[in-house]
Amino acid sequence: MTTMGSAVFGRRALLGGAVGGFSLAALAACGAGGGGSGTTRLAVAYEGSGAAETMDPGVGPQFIDEARAKHVFDGLFEADSQMRPVARLAESAEADARGTRWRVRLRDARWHDGTALTADDVLYTLGRILGKQQTARPMIAKSTLSAVDASACRAVDARTVEIVLREPAFDLPSRLTAYGTRIVKKGATDFAHPVGTGAFRFERFTPGRELVVRRFDGHWGGAAAVDELRILSAGADARLAALRSGQIDFADDLSASAAATARGTAGRAVHATPNSGILYFAMKTQQAPFRDPDVRRAMMLLVDRDELVKVALEGAGEVGDDVFGRGYQYYASDLPAHRHDPDAAAALLRKAGVTSLRFELFVAPVANGLVEAARLFAKQARAAGVTVDVTEGSKDTYYTDYYKRGDMVVGQSGPLAIPYHFGSRLLTGASKNVTQWADPEFDASYRRAQAASSEQERAAIYHGMHETLHDRGGYIFWATTPWTVGYRAGLTGVPTGVPNSLDWARFDRTRA
Repeated sequence: MTTMGSAVFGRRALLGGAVGGFSLAALAACGAGGGGSGTTRLAVAYEGSGAAETMDPGVGPQFIDEARAKHVFDGLFEADSQMRPVARLAESAEADARGTRWRVRLRDARWHDGTALTADDVLYTLGRILGKQQTARPMIAKSTLSAVDASACRAVDARTVEIVLREPAFDLPSRLTAYGTRIVKKGATDFAHPVGTGAFRFERFTPGRELVVRRFDGHWGGAAAVDELRILSAGADARLAALRSGQIDFADDLSASAAATARGTAGRAVHATPNSGILYFAMKTQQAPFRDPDVRRAMMLLVDRDELVKVALEGAGEVGDDVFGRGYQYYASDLPAHRHDPDAAAALLRKAGVTSLRFELFVAPVANGLVEAARLFAKQARAAGVTVDVTEGSKDTYYTDYYKRGDMVVGQSGPLAIPYHFGSRLLTGASKNVTQWADPEFDASYRRAQAASSEQERAAIYHGMHETLHDRGGYIFWATTPWTVGYRAGLTGVPTGVPNSLDWARFDRTRA
């Protein structure tokens, strides 16, 4: 048997931010800091997504949905800041010799109604994710957990569940850190008043405005340090203004200019966590002109990453090296970075027989600096005789539209486990495969890695997959950016982990 203990396991998943607004007047009504009658209150604000926000942890894809869900619900595992799984509701997890059966021992945890967490709750959650769709929106972990045979899984006893897989997966704990995998109570279908096992008990929720939760004293990890938490939905300008005026205690995802403003405000502090945002150009490898690997190699050399960071990001970032996941488990740190070399790029285009290259670059203002980066890259390419037509789309629908529009697109990813990045974005037919990457050898390598019980063997296989992508893949990872938050000075235990990690957006240990 391969045993994975109860501390740290192995890696994980993302999803992008969204746009949303929240009036400053509404924020003012919430207040912040301590409350009356000895009640300690905390008000925090995240980028909103309006009426689409939800308390159903199985369908909410946005950062703010996750920030809310993680206070009311727990998962079996979450990821640390290196994207390795950490046991949460799982006390331990053990795979058989083939990696197709896992036994997961559950903690002695309670639901907010006082009943015990059981294996049946886990089985219900897996069935809900993988079964026939019963909700208006799809279960976002369905593809991540597609190897799980929900019909074959079983309860060994009240606190032990056996998870059966159709194919070997020694990284199952990593997959169980993904969005949409938090455990819900058996029979739960209506999340208007959800019951969870999280550190806070649900009070009320208005989509696009706020969630109010109160401390759950019976939480398996210990009671939270604050009595009441409000998570507010607010646009970037409203978050900054409310932080400066003292109407909120914490503001997520500040731009470089907003961070500078917050730093200059008395009684406010700022923290930037590096390697938190990963910016990329994505080439559609199954359509002209990027079917030819030499054309893709040329694009890697046309991008002046230093200039993009300096100008488009106003210096608030680090130059990328076209390898996903800097600092995370399985990162290939030894691969040499591509650097700006227009002469070499032109030689590759001649080798490919390409003259007068012209293509469409599709972009939208979904993250700081993306539109500026697209325009600057078009200027860089023009100097090498390549014409890039920049088309700007809607930020509200961009991450749906960009699969079918443009020859190249621009995007941002949060931290993800590298195996999850490969599996969800680069396997043939993967649901988020924006580069249209389809390579049977790459797919086979991924399956071999999943079936390898040895960590060293998996690392070697993943390194080879990185080498392929670094040479002729469809992604150009041109920069990493910090994740910057602002907060009221004097708060302790402020969450500063990278997005998608256990220590991101987690306020049960914050003291006001």
